[in-house]
Amino acid sequence: MFAITRYPRTAALLAYAGTLATACSESTAPASTDTPQFGSTLTLPQFQSGLGEATRVEIRLLPGGLTAREIELEPDDAEEQIGSRVTAISTASGTVTLELGGLVISYGTGARFRTPQHSNVTRSAWESQVESAVAAGQLPTIEVRRNPPTAPQAPSNPTFVALDLRLMDKPDEPKIEAYVNSSNLEAVAAPPPEAILRVFNLAIAVTSATRIQSVAPPGTVPTGSIEFEARVIAVDAAAGTLTLAGGAIVRVADVPFDSDGDIFTLASAASAVAAGKFVRAEGRGTVQSVGPPPVITATAVKVEIDD
Repeated sequence: MFAITRYPRTAALLAYAGTLATACSESTAPASTDTPQFGSTLTLPQFQSGLGEATRVEIRLLPGGLTAREIELEPDDAEEQIGSRVTAISTASGTVTLELGGLVISYGTGARFRTPQHSNVTRSAWESQVESAVAAGQLPTIEVRRNPPTAPQAPSNPTFVALDLRLMDKPDEPKIEAYVNSSNLEAVAAPPPEAILRVFNLAIAVTSATRIQSVAPPGTVPTGSIEFEARVIAVDAAAGTLTLAGGAIVRVADVPFDSDGDIFTLASAASAVAAGKFVRAEGRGTVQSVGPPPVITATAVKVEIDD
């Protein structure tokens, strides 16, 4: 979702990305999809009250530590996942150690292994590629996934047995997507931080700067102040609007585009869409009408091209 601040990546990460930027034998889709995402900002008490018996959250962390940059309450999903850089691998025990709090991920029989070039490789080929990157000091980024347990895992239990391990072609910020409940949120007697969200026995700090939001189920748009992220499918420069996948119209005429984006004018956005590029808009705004189609007046917007 929308974030003004960008966090610099290290030279090692950039070097790693360069080593994997080779021609793929299998095509891969852009990271973003055509599915629009809308969310509402929450306070910490609202977040706490929204934690049911099993609530899916996505936690995005600031690099190099255990502080949450963003927490989202999400619709249900069929898997849990963790993304982080790898600091060590043991092929004998079938484990990788993540930079994210030193968390140890296990894998074994039945696991699927993926690389940026192939969606299904042998365990030995995958391990060899990870070993080589770690030995070169490149700390490769991986995503590990599993089916969710029948009930949220105990907050102090660090176990994660991956069924799908994906070696990524570019670095990304660390993240956790998992089911939690109220027992995962710990009060802090003397802030800061404001609270601790304990997942896989990682004490994740929730600070006053942590953005917390609830993501609306697909096909719905909340009312009031919201955040949005979706592909741009049409631009009307004269009317000052972007049309998002799904039909929502965002009025952006009086809002300067975020300088961290790739596109800074409606005319440029229109040209990129006309050229068939995957143009993505994210930002904040107020719902003027739920429609259909929904109409949103933006207060902040960033427009990027997903290559």
